[in-house]
Amino acid sequence: MTTSLFPEKGKIAAPALVMSLVLVSATIGTSIFFTQRVSAVSVTVGGPSLDQVNSGVISALFAPTFKSQYNLTSNGTSIPIKYTILQGTLVGMLDDPTRHSLDVAVNPGPNGGALAVNLPRHVIDSKTSGGQDLPFAVVMDGTRVSGEPTGICIGTCPNIFNSFKEIHNTNTDRTLLIIFGPESRFIEIRGNAGL
Repeated sequence: MTTSLFPEKGKIAAPALVMSLVLVSATIGTSIFFTQRVSAVSVTVGGPSLDQVNSGVISALFAPTFKSQYNLTSNGTSIPIKYTILQGTLVGMLDDPTRHSLDVAVNPGPNGGALAVNLPRHVIDSKTSGGQDLPFAVVMDGTRVSGEPTGICIGTCPNIFNSFKEIHNTNTDRTLLIIFGPESRFIEIRGNAGL
């Protein structure tokens, strides 16, 4: 009986293929994780440190397409809420009809993150008595945050933690882009109609 140093080709090919796929997956996963980790930074601009999210992250969220959907339950009805979150995860959403608010729980990345959320007008809206749009109010961990247009931008200006901006508006929905810091957990979006 002769013994070969090399097993049959079929017996070695399958484990080699599986190992190759594991190595490729690990390499891609590490690259994505590294890219996400370095895209939010603290930057010094002419003096004290200014917390901000990289403009590349923000530009990825400015497109009115969404990567995820959360099925919000309101009055026994499931309502799809589209969103994209970068450098963090969405924990959940709840409606508060008495306050006309949508409450969002997030788990931020170590350098904060950004959330683009589509708000259907029949779910939540903010209007004057004459029917004109009013800005939403955003409260983060109990503190009202800035909705100033200068808080979020693409370019060389800073994207300051705990700020927001309306980035899309149609007859049927509005979209907010919200920047949150590494300690932020609870975001309340307040309107005056809907829910």
